[in-house]
Amino acid sequence: MSQALSIRGIAKSFGDNHVLRDVNLALPEGSTTALIGPSASGKSVLLKCAAGLLRLDAGQIDVLGQQDVHDWQALRPRIGVLFQRNALFDSMRVWQNVAFPLMRRGTVAKAARAEAFELLEQVGLAARAGEGWPKDLSGGMQKRAALARALAGSPDLLLLDDPTAGLDPVLASSVEQLIRYSVNRHNATALIITAEVHRLAERFDHVAVLDQGHVIWSGPADKLDDSVHPLLQAA
Repeated sequence: MSQALSIRGIAKSFGDNHVLRDVNLALPEGSTTALIGPSASGKSVLLKCAAGLLRLDAGQIDVLGQQDVHDWQALRPRIGVLFQRNALFDSMRVWQNVAFPLMRRGTVAKAARAEAFELLEQVGLAARAGEGWPKDLSGGMQKRAALARALAGSPDLLLLDDPTAGLDPVLASSVEQLIRYSVNRHNATALIITAEVHRLAERFDHVAVLDQGHVIWSGPADKLDDSVHPLLQAA
């Protein structure tokens, strides 16, 4: 199976804080991978490195068939990112936030607006919320709007930072089903940070554990019993 994302020996520090140390991880094409680990273990930093948003100190990243990527510009339209704090533009209405990546790719305004509202509906947000401003949304609603933006344009690689944070169990399950549907429909690949470690084998194809700056375990979700890491014993 070909790999949509291959992370090899990457390191990232901020001053004396060595967040990532020789991280290795591979995501098979067309799969979902859960990234779990203790708080402040570097999961969000790893996601930003995988999206080309942080400069590496060492190592290389291969993305969607391109090896050791340095010029990320051409890849941007093929990667959908959901940030930990959503990163919605306050100066844009909610639907405009969702339509933003579509407009940058050249989609005409009318079509981009229609797709934006369709995506908002899929994540459980009404048209009224789409016409409003990010500041008017609750934290959970902002998370869903940010997810809709990440899914806009059917990207080949999804990098999602805790997409179900703050959502009730029913809505969280619905969101995960939407992500799975997007992956299956477009043969996309998803790396998903999650704090919910129960039933991982039912929800994801693969699991990776990041701890103390290293990926200390990764593999198929149905092989979780092979791991002795405490986080995975609850899975």
